[in-house]
Amino acid sequence: MSEMARLCGDSGQMWIFARMPWTVDVFLSAQESGWRYVQERIWVKQNAGGCTAGNELRKVHETALHFRRFRSRTFNRDAIREPKATKGDKSVRRRNSSETQFLGTEDSRYVDDGLRLPKTVAFCRNVHRTAEATGHPTQKPLAFVLPLVLYSSNPGDLVFDPFCGSGTTAVAAKMSGRRWVAAEQDPAWHAKACERVAAAPVRIPEELRPTGSGSLFDE
Repeated sequence: MSEMARLCGDSGQMWIFARMPWTVDVFLSAQESGWRYVQERIWVKQNAGGCTAGNELRKVHETALHFRRFRSRTFNRDAIREPKATKGDKSVRRRNSSETQFLGTEDSRYVDDGLRLPKTVAFCRNVHRTAEATGHPTQKPLAFVLPLVLYSSNPGDLVFDPFCGSGTTAVAAKMSGRRWVAAEQDPAWHAKACERVAAAPVRIPEELRPTGSGSLFDE
């Protein structure tokens, strides 16, 4: 964690996949190294993993923890907004007589454009047996990783993945106009990741393109 803090500098952000009970160690280590916890996002997949003890519930989710350095200010809410799940128009106009009026908001208006920040829990089918599959046992779907990159970095920023596996983070960075650095110690997966990134488009495909005018975690 301290090495990641050094590499990312005072304005970096970090997403890291972890599960209990190791989530506690990740949080404490990050905190001790100057990282500030922001939030988490949970990936729910359609296929449950097995359990080793035989009496545990089948796991169908993975958790990505979000941390930031103390000077980080990048939160691209408008980059990942999506259509709201509820019906109705929530457009409102504040009345001059309202008791909750703040200075400068007299007769202001909120227009509901039908878009909301994504929720903290997201369903994305895992990529096995899809065109996206590389065969990597823990491959993350682009549909889950791409919004994290869009939300917490700007075009031209450097995205670093020290455990890149099949190269999903690097692909997301390339197609969203970010610079990237990725590392993988397994020679076979390093080679496959290089091939995958080289073949990736420089623009976000239509099926992965955000629906909204450009956020992440509420309605």
